[in-house]
Amino acid sequence: MKKIHYLLTAAAGLALSGCATGGNIDDVNQLRAAHVQGGTPFTQALAVEYRARMNHEADDEHEWNDAGWYARKGLRAAQGEVVLPSEVGVGGADINRWGTLGPVVNVRRGLAPPLLAARGRLMAFLDGGGRERSPAIAASAQTFFDCWLEEDWEPDDDTQCRAEFMRLETQFTVASTAATTTTTSTTAAARVVNTFQVFFDFDRSNIAETAARIIDQAAASAKQGKPTRIELTGHTDAAGPDAYNQSLSERRADAVKQQLVRDGVPANEITTVGVGKAKQLVPTADGVREPQNRRTEIIFH
Repeated sequence: MKKIHYLLTAAAGLALSGCATGGNIDDVNQLRAAHVQGGTPFTQALAVEYRARMNHEADDEHEWNDAGWYARKGLRAAQGEVVLPSEVGVGGADINRWGTLGPVVNVRRGLAPPLLAARGRLMAFLDGGGRERSPAIAASAQTFFDCWLEEDWEPDDDTQCRAEFMRLETQFTVASTAATTTTTSTTAAARVVNTFQVFFDFDRSNIAETAARIIDQAAASAKQGKPTRIELTGHTDAAGPDAYNQSLSERRADAVKQQLVRDGVPANEITTVGVGKAKQLVPTADGVREPQNRRTEIIFH
């Protein structure tokens, strides 16, 4: 992940080029050319997610070791294998890049506890039927967990993957809760998730790729459950003036509505409202840019 911020000598440059021409680049090219088919919806989504991370590492970061790691995971998923998120190992107290990226990734001792806890929650969701109920959410969450693990292995100042995993965790927590809710129906009717959280970048109301997948899941759930009303509530974080945030929250709700309509949900079943800074998912002081508060909540009635 971390870019090289110092000048390489000619010899070091040659060594780096060697890394890019070995097995790593072969694996990258294989996954780029792979046709993802067969397997399950989860393994297909996982292969696509790993390929996206691989392309970022190879094309944007020029980190071929990291790209190769994602590529090998993606190739296995593309063949229909249920690949697990890498395990968290505990390295030294102050040594960066302890060992290599693999099935077990060692991080500095002080960075391990939150990763171990997060992997436990993720595995509970995956093994509890999350792969089958919510394949897109499950695949994204696993990929961003591995990315968080890789960031801390380096370690990297970039915390984007950790933040994205935390956002996705609200989705698979909702999915898990819905799946364990008892029903009074005498038939084994399929359970439908009735709450979704769609997150946004700072000061933005456009639908990012991850958000679009969440909305797709919501649209599919709406078609299955046939709610009488779908309520969208836009929110912002606590940074900026109240009036601006009110308008931004309304735009976020409208953006989600437009995407739901494109996904086949009738517009007359959807209501939108913006509440600005109010009703924060993560309570903060005024002025704090909390990513999990930049959202639109979807509720089925």
